[in-house]
This record gives sequence, C-alpha cells and structure tokens, in this order.
Amino acid sequence: MNILQASHISNFTPPVGYGGIELVVDILARELQTRGHRVRVLGVRPRGVETTYEFISLFKHPIKSVHIRHKLRYFAALLGHVRDFDVIHIHVQWLAPIAPLLQRLRKAVLLTLHADPSRDLAKFKIPMVAISETQRARLERRGIKPVAVIHHGIDVERYPFSDKKEDFYLYLGRIDESKGTHIAIQAAKKAGEKLVIIGPVADVEYFRQYVRPHIDGVSIQYLSEVAFDMKVDYLVRARALLYPVQYEEFFGIVMVEALATGTPVVGFARGSVTEIIRHGVTGFLVRDVDEMARAMKLVETLDPQECRRDVEKRFSSKVMAERYERLYHKLINA
Repeated sequence: MNILQASHISNFTPPVGYGGIELVVDILARELQTRGHRVRVLGVRPRGVETTYEFISLFKHPIKSVHIRHKLRYFAALLGHVRDFDVIHIHVQWLAPIAPLLQRLRKAVLLTLHADPSRDLAKFKIPMVAISETQRARLERRGIKPVAVIHHGIDVERYPFSDKKEDFYLYLGRIDESKGTHIAIQAAKKAGEKLVIIGPVADVEYFRQYVRPHIDGVSIQYLSEVAFDMKVDYLVRARALLYPVQYEEFFGIVMVEALATGTPVVGFARGSVTEIIRHGVTGFLVRDVDEMARAMKLVETLDPQECRRDVEKRFSSKVMAERYERLYHKLINA
C-alpha cells in the first residue's frame, strides 16, 4: 500500500526530547515501511535527521501557535501529495475539514484521536480510531462510534532489558498538576526512597510551588527534559516508574516504555492506566499517595521478564502496525 501519514506541526517528527503523538507517527511509519509499504509523512522534521520513510517537512521549525495560514498551507500540501496514495492517515484533528474532499477523490481516510475530539468533529463523517477502551467508552457516550481501538506501540528493540535495578524511582513526563508530579514526590518521601524527575515544565507556577522546593539533588533530583538515550537509560535502571496521573488519560506511552525495559509501574487506577498495567503482574494500581508509597515497597516481588513479555505481546510496533494494516484494507475495500 501507499500510505500518507499527516503528523503534527507543533513538534518535530520524530520528536527531539518530549513528544507523544510525533513519536507514535514515527514508530508507525518506520514499521509500515519495514513491512513493505511505501510511507510518506507530512510534518516538521528536525534538521540533520534522516528517516527510513519519505518525509515532507512543511516548516523549518515547529509551529507552537497554529493560525489559519498554517492550516491552509497544510491543506494545500495534503492535496498536493494525495494523488499517489491509497490511504491518508491523519493524526491532527484540525485537518478533519479536508477529509470529505479527500474521500471524494476516492481515498481511504482515517483519523486517530490522540486527544478528546472537538465538539464539531463528528459532523465530518471521517472514520476515527480510539487509542484505548477508555477513550472508546467516552466517545460513545458523546455519540461518536470509533471504527477501531488500536493501542499505541513502541519499537521494543530500542529499549534494552535489565532485571537489575538501582536504588531510585522515576517520574517521567511533563511537569504539571494533571500529571501528579507532586504526588510522586509525596509518595517517595513517605516511602523514604529516592526519586528522579525527568520532563519539561508545562506549568511554571506549579513547578515553583509544588516541585522545586523539594528538589535537593540527593533524595529528589530533577533532570529537566533529556534526549531519548538518556531517558531510556534511566528507565532501564529505575526500580519502578511512578505514574500518579490525575485525570482519565487515554494512553500513557511512557508506561509501555518502562515495561519494555523490565521496569514495573505504580500508577493511579484511572483511565488507560487500568488497561496498560496488570495489577500484581507488571505493576500496581493504587488510589492515593499512601497506597503508592506502600506499593513502592512491593515492586521487587514482580518479574521484570513478565513486564517485557507483556509489551511484546500487546504494545509492540508490530502489533500496532498489523492492526492498522487490517483497518487500511477494510477502508480501501469499502
């Protein structure tokens, strides 16, 4: 198949440092290319970075504030490249208005919902993919029925496995209240354990009030945002990943990354955390900071090999690509 992937322009694809959607697009594009498909990605590529798949970089730098002129340029690029492709896979909600035109050109079009849909999205009649059962249930309550649920996957081979862990726990993600960075700090202090925090500051005032006062460079360390290799190194060595998310998150790919390295996850039992973590097998599902602190003392009873096997079985790039392949064929035949 010839597959066109429409990635975000607010971040690099593949991402430099922190990046969720763009990471998934890169992983999917590489896996589809490996499986013999022709793949082209539209987005913003970092300077000096080569990809195994075709890439059209629409801007030199990521566009953090997207205006109508940026959208029009993206619309024009899609129309300019669509002719040679069987499938148009969109990862950006604000591209949905162009979907009916692409469908009139007899192209299979789909939209993966990496976040909550805007209120007017349903009117465009574009096939939508949910990234978790949690998201599917929420969409259906709002009258939107996705054509499939496909979990994100990772290239497992990029994550070294180790069953030998060091004496610290890890928080990895953006720094803001919704991700619960302060809860991870509280849990580490209650358990009397070391905590390493990695991630970009999304809320400066929150960081000043609830995170920075606790950073002492010894028991609580903050490393800011780091490159991929350094991130993986800390995941490999951590005793467990703490994931005290404060909302019904649709998917948290960092949990899958941790499990791939053999590192279990202690997370709040909300949203997709309950789908990703198998309680008592690959981690622990907890309800509050006290339960998290207690669970931190139990992670050594878990089998790191089982964490790795679970990712290979359920959350690998191969599994994700196979499910999208089947959906692509279904949409083409329709």
